[in-house]
Amino acid sequence: MVTLDKTTARKIADGLTWSRIWSVVPITALAWYELQWWVLGLYIAAALTDLLDGVFARRAEPAASDIDFDGLADLLFSVMTLLWLWLLIPGFLAKYWLPYLPILVLLEIYMVSARMRYANLSVPHLKFGRNAMALFFCLLPVLIIWGDVPWFVHAVLIIGTASKMQLTWEIAGLVKHIR
Repeated sequence: MVTLDKTTARKIADGLTWSRIWSVVPITALAWYELQWWVLGLYIAAALTDLLDGVFARRAEPAASDIDFDGLADLLFSVMTLLWLWLLIPGFLAKYWLPYLPILVLLEIYMVSARMRYANLSVPHLKFGRNAMALFFCLLPVLIIWGDVPWFVHAVLIIGTASKMQLTWEIAGLVKHIR
């Protein structure tokens, strides 16, 4: 079995994260032109980089900075997924997003402000959050392949909101201990 040194593993993990970040450009262009199957293929490839960068990051040396690079890439990919859903699935945002949007925006504002105020705050990577993110990344493929599946959309959005609430409570607890 080949072993990977920690520096190389970090470079691979960061390279995969950068590839996910840059993938938003061609995916957005494909979604703009409503090329659903091309979006699906590239989207799945980009989502797999999230899985793979975690595999390499767990074997790698610590990141050079305290910035949660993978978390920021996930946030960008999540926001862009909403844009792609809006471009590809007629009526998606109006039909599904309104009940969840205010809650998620408030939670994200709190978390971003906590990270900015407490620079050395380490954002936990909770198992429920990782699973919720994986489920969220299934939303676009399911809607492209099977069409509008309301129960699945609501389940994904409820689980995602619950995950974001759990992370916010964890961060609030960490902030409380810092003060």
